[in-house]
Amino acid sequence: MMTVYSREYYQAGLAEGKIKAKKLDKYRLGPDFILAYDLGPAASYRTLLVDRKQGEIVLRATTKTLLAHFVNEDLPGGYPLQDKLYKLLGIREQHVISAGHGAIFSPESFHAGLVDLVALQRMRGMEACQGGLLMTDLAGVNCYFFQVKRGYANVSRQVKEAVEHNALYCSLFHGLAGQVGCPVCRQGDWNLLYGPSYQQAVEADLAGRVPSLRQLLAEIKAEEKAVLKQILLDELGLPLLPDDLDYALKQAEKKLLFRI
Repeated sequence: MMTVYSREYYQAGLAEGKIKAKKLDKYRLGPDFILAYDLGPAASYRTLLVDRKQGEIVLRATTKTLLAHFVNEDLPGGYPLQDKLYKLLGIREQHVISAGHGAIFSPESFHAGLVDLVALQRMRGMEACQGGLLMTDLAGVNCYFFQVKRGYANVSRQVKEAVEHNALYCSLFHGLAGQVGCPVCRQGDWNLLYGPSYQQAVEADLAGRVPSLRQLLAEIKAEEKAVLKQILLDELGLPLLPDDLDYALKQAEKKLLFRI
């Protein structure tokens, strides 16, 4: 018999002392992360997290804080590259962070009041349930319910967008010329992230639109340079000519070149 878990289930279970979750001061999102519920500002521990090896964990940090640390400190390319892929695919609302081997998805969006997170590669199926979203784990034993204000059809579309976003991110780093997704990353259990029907939709949609990682990083560097110029000239009021900054940045790049 399947067990259905939800934010309300954990809120009640923790308040009544029926759930004995492991208390941690810190946690880094990684390959063993399964999902996290934001229990709300009234909870003594803000986040209930499920880890493949450690089981149920509670943390005082919010889900947004955990995700920000992962993106800014551990993810190659950081947020600028994620944002580039959002724009390339025409994704208007931020609801996925892609890592290639997996993708962290929010059933609402990262800008919602309470942000729940789920690793799509750790789920085997999804369906509509009582106006919300029900996801089943890889073993087919546990089900997790997520509230979605705009209905199942909308979140189903967002999952498809998340799959496309992750496939494109993955292909950039594996250098698969003209190919979408990664055969290495697709190995293992069938799951939402690499299911055949989703993968076919990805390949049809993204064929011929895969840019090079070098190209995207060059665009990001140019944008960062423009922001730096604005800060030096407008906010700090430094008397720099535009050419001065270009010269300084080029000299810095030369000093960081690989030499043998």
